[in-house]
Amino acid sequence: MRAYWDEGARRNAAWYVDTTLAFEEPDMAEFLEGGQLIVGKLLEQAPVEPLDHGLAVEIGSGLGRVCLALADHFERVVGIDISPEMVQRSRTLVSDPRVTFQVGDGLGLAGVDDASVDLVLSFTVFQHIPNASIVHGYLAEAGRVLRPGGVLAFQWNNTPGAKRWAFRRAVLSTLQRTGLHRERYRRHAPQFLGCRIPLVPLRHTLEEHGLELRGSAGLDTLYAVAWAVRRSAPDAVTSLA
Repeated sequence: MRAYWDEGARRNAAWYVDTTLAFEEPDMAEFLEGGQLIVGKLLEQAPVEPLDHGLAVEIGSGLGRVCLALADHFERVVGIDISPEMVQRSRTLVSDPRVTFQVGDGLGLAGVDDASVDLVLSFTVFQHIPNASIVHGYLAEAGRVLRPGGVLAFQWNNTPGAKRWAFRRAVLSTLQRTGLHRERYRRHAPQFLGCRIPLVPLRHTLEEHGLELRGSAGLDTLYAVAWAVRRSAPDAVTSLA
């Protein structure tokens, strides 16, 4: 994953973050506006809001456009990305002192303290992760770092047919790797195609780690979103077993 997104950042960082842009000449004003739209949907129009607005963390911060938009709502924002190339470019693009960026390990939120965060947000990141267990790991980490009353807002690929998609991904990635049928922008790599995940197992992971699902939208699509709240009592999930 790190090698793939580092290469994407070197080729065309803005486009690999937002493939709706023109590849040859990405409109950076449009790109930054997209960050505001994402925060509008996942935070401002959410069915639940954080109790406090001290610290927000973004999983997969890319060039930092969402972090920049979150800075209008939180005292501090931390963007975590697996790609050092993306992090380097985000530090150049975003100069707001309220926003910092760090390189993540691609598995969790190492370096973020337990019960210290008011919002964990992720958009167009989980859909690219090939292994669903890693997505579940990030949800577990959100449960660890959120304080009681904190909110997790995330987007993922909820299109039906998870097993069929895994088979198709294997075929496409093999064709890409062998050169038999290359896709110009390497979007047939497993690191881009990612995985599809039903809602039910995600709900189980949320509950197991002290998070209560409070709403969802866009189910059965690539752009499904969900919101969960950190319970006040960490052991509240034991009664659900």
